[in-house]
Amino acid sequence: MELRFLKSPRFKSPSMVAAWPGMGYLAKTSADYLRRQLRAEPFAEILQYQNAIVYKDGIIDNPIIRHRFYSTPGGEIILCVGDAQPSIPEEAYRLASRVLDVAERCHVKRIYTMAAYPDEYYGDPKVFGIATNEELMALLKEHHIEIGEGEGVVNGLNGLLLGVAKTRGIEGVCLLGQIRYVNVPQLRSSKAVLEALTGLLGVRIDMSTLEKRAARIEERIRRRLERYQERMMREQKEAKGPRYIS
Repeated sequence: MELRFLKSPRFKSPSMVAAWPGMGYLAKTSADYLRRQLRAEPFAEILQYQNAIVYKDGIIDNPIIRHRFYSTPGGEIILCVGDAQPSIPEEAYRLASRVLDVAERCHVKRIYTMAAYPDEYYGDPKVFGIATNEELMALLKEHHIEIGEGEGVVNGLNGLLLGVAKTRGIEGVCLLGQIRYVNVPQLRSSKAVLEALTGLLGVRIDMSTLEKRAARIEERIRRRLERYQERMMREQKEAKGPRYIS
């Protein structure tokens, strides 16, 4: 695992938004959209080497997973966006520690992550918040974000990073967006999470492109469900078959 700095921007006390691929593609999709809207530029990256090789037409290459750090033009926000999550818990913990090394070097005081909350919801998706301390819980309530009550688990780096951050004195918030489908991009949920996140960060972004993409995906899902229902009805009719009386 190698850390490289491409630039040396100066930071006072920025917030960090960190995201890796997960269920419903919610976290990474949201972070990438925010990065583009804020015109954030890369300044560092962590290279994670794999215990395997890949080859194409007989030529060998080494696969590398990149975890990139971006800064907004004013330096108020840092975004860390990873291509993939480690499959081994020990590697995930090591990566979280390296990300926090960068956070400490850049004087980050608070980290935000996002994660999916699988649920058969109706209407618009809700966003729940969990935090590392009571003061942040109060902040979530001020922004009308529902608290994740009861007990639960946030798997992967989108949760683990905040657990490690807490041990190092860095406060953090995880925003959990309701999703219906695990393997389909949940852009409506991404929009809901980004609305909550940008409110906490004190920035405004244009959501129109995300809204249009969400509508297109929902239309494709609706058409597939209709075709599936039509096929099931045909198969049921064919299974019954004609009735003969003699």
